[in-house]
Amino acid sequence: MKVKIKKSYRYASDMESLKIANRVADSTKGNPSFPDAGPIQTRLEKVCGEYTGTINKAGRNDRTLAAVKNGKKAEMIGILDELADHVTAVSNGDPAKLLSSGFDISGIKAIDQNLAEVEKFTVELGGPGIAITRVKKVTGAKAYIHKCTPDPMTPDSVWITDTTTDRENTFTNLKSVSRYWFQVFVVGKDKQMKGSTLMSKVIQ
Repeated sequence: MKVKIKKSYRYASDMESLKIANRVADSTKGNPSFPDAGPIQTRLEKVCGEYTGTINKAGRNDRTLAAVKNGKKAEMIGILDELADHVTAVSNGDPAKLLSSGFDISGIKAIDQNLAEVEKFTVELGGPGIAITRVKKVTGAKAYIHKCTPDPMTPDSVWITDTTTDRENTFTNLKSVSRYWFQVFVVGKDKQMKGSTLMSKVIQ
């Protein structure tokens, strides 16, 4: 099944659509996987704040205020559509990049049902050229995908990827006095997947 963004936010309730929009705004802000998304993200963040205000006012059962709220929701959804198209184009089907955007994804079963969040992600520097990635043990995990790539990170970056059943992984032969970006993804049953935050370190 093709992995793609679910646009269920178009038909969600006021609060649910706002929840999704805020999550996407937070997830795409400064996300190096989407370096050109900044202007759209800024507009989304702004309209989320405005929409929150209209929801609070529309609760007074005023038709005019309700119309303003609905108009602001339509504007927010339009920006979400624009950002979803941008994320889709840049991700080129990469599940990890799509997930990092904050959008809900179809084609990966039960993402939020059983697999716990990836927490306590750390990168420890070993000797020269060595970095150790580590996360808290994730309930329901079948595999851990440890990844790193040299700075600067771009959509075209080539990642070093180690897939293991261990929550800890040691990268070797990294270039000393160079900055690398690190991330860990966890895979559960039925192709569930969760990702950690991104972290960068300068290698010894």
